[in-house]
Amino acid sequence: MEDIDNNNKELKVTINVSVIIPFYQRQSVFDQTMQSVLGQSMPPREIIIVNDGSGGDSSEFLEQYENVATIIDLPENHGVSEARNIGVNLAKGEYIAFIDSDDIWHPEKLELQYNYMEKHPDVDLLHTGCCIFGENRPDAEYNDKPSQLTVADLVHSAQVMFQSVMMKTHVFRQTGGFDPRFRQTEDWELSMRLAKEGYSQHFLNKTLVKIRRGEQDHLSQNWRGYLSGHWGVMVKFKSLFRRHLGFHGYYQRLFNYLDAAGYKQNRWLGKGVIVLARSLKAVNRLSLIFASKPPIEEREKDYET
Repeated sequence: MEDIDNNNKELKVTINVSVIIPFYQRQSVFDQTMQSVLGQSMPPREIIIVNDGSGGDSSEFLEQYENVATIIDLPENHGVSEARNIGVNLAKGEYIAFIDSDDIWHPEKLELQYNYMEKHPDVDLLHTGCCIFGENRPDAEYNDKPSQLTVADLVHSAQVMFQSVMMKTHVFRQTGGFDPRFRQTEDWELSMRLAKEGYSQHFLNKTLVKIRRGEQDHLSQNWRGYLSGHWGVMVKFKSLFRRHLGFHGYYQRLFNYLDAAGYKQNRWLGKGVIVLARSLKAVNRLSLIFASKPPIEEREKDYET
């Protein structure tokens, strides 16, 4: 791999943004990520790479980026949430932006977001449309989202992909950052918490991020993380979900995630999980039917009337 040529950066206006990149065993594609950050039309103030206990030759591999980034080597794997938090703790920028170590930014991503944030000082977080891509799968764009997020929006869908986010650094720190207990759905958890605490989250309707999805994202070992992440968010914000979905709607959603986790497991255990989920959903629907009917005495009185 050729040495990074960062001379063009000196010819561009640097913006007060710190870019945080959690790195975990992505040597084969990481240079695409770095070049998309270095090639921004308005480069960031700094880039912070957090090597999240990748092991092997990862430390030596990342040395080639020492002239353009601050590199933090963690001896053990802490997960993406804690890795991002550690990076933000060192950030000097007024704003922070996140990108994972296998994703790609549009060349004008930071410029468009920075200009929007500067023109709308009341906005605390700005996310954008994303394109999911990978081998053996068609590209899928996600850019049909509410312009201003509410709790109700987030109850029905996670909405925010943090690879697309630019947000105020002090807001991230005030809220405590990512909950390290979440290794999946950490973005949903944080955006829910921001909405609950009244922070403003806007959407820029432009597809500015390409998010890579590999075969490993569909393997059976991920089903537990998927289930614990989604159930974790719903349990943590149970009162909000119950308020918007109702009692039976809340549990129907929980059982839907259990059903989806069974498909991800895709083995004999997964089939058992699917049967369990569908049985629970059926019981929940029946209980809703019975709950909506008045007691027999009241029905008899209505008939007599």
